[in-house]
Amino acid sequence: MLPLATLFRAILQGLQATIAQIASKNRQSVPLLLRVSNHLHRTIQRFERLFTLWQRDALPAPRPNASSPNAASPGAPRKTPSAPSPRLPSGKAWLTRALASTEANARASHLQHFLTTQDCATFLAQVPRAARLLRPLAHALGLHMPGDPPPPDPKPSFTPDHTPLPPPLGIAITRRLPAPPKFPKRA
Repeated sequence: MLPLATLFRAILQGLQATIAQIASKNRQSVPLLLRVSNHLHRTIQRFERLFTLWQRDALPAPRPNASSPNAASPGAPRKTPSAPSPRLPSGKAWLTRALASTEANARASHLQHFLTTQDCATFLAQVPRAARLLRPLAHALGLHMPGDPPPPDPKPSFTPDHTPLPPPLGIAITRRLPAPPKFPKRA
């Protein structure tokens, strides 16, 4: 069996190839799809690095939270923020809708299967950074991450109440309409 990092690379590179095909047909979507492809490439690299460190049992300790009492001292130099890069959309399954391709849906299905394998679930449970890395991608593709609570049931858009409607204004219903006439049967 292939290591998790190799399978992950194959799935995301297939998704990148699909994105390249779609971008070649739709020139207007090239800037967005190029950012998505670059994001996928960085995700592959980060996932492989985390997986390699996990296999060697050499994961660094988690960094302290800025709001925790053990955080870095306030006098420590901070990095200067760089210019913000354009943000990707953030809606549920936005990438699946943007690609609108059966090939992209197949790659998303492969990734969903990958996420639900026992090896991947173990890795994600032991390395929360990997789960945080994959969560935005899963959200963009409309996938469910293992260990996350299931999504809520969709509420029906219309719930009919069975109370009768009042008669329209100006019309008073005083009697029932007569039954329709019965036609004689043909012989």
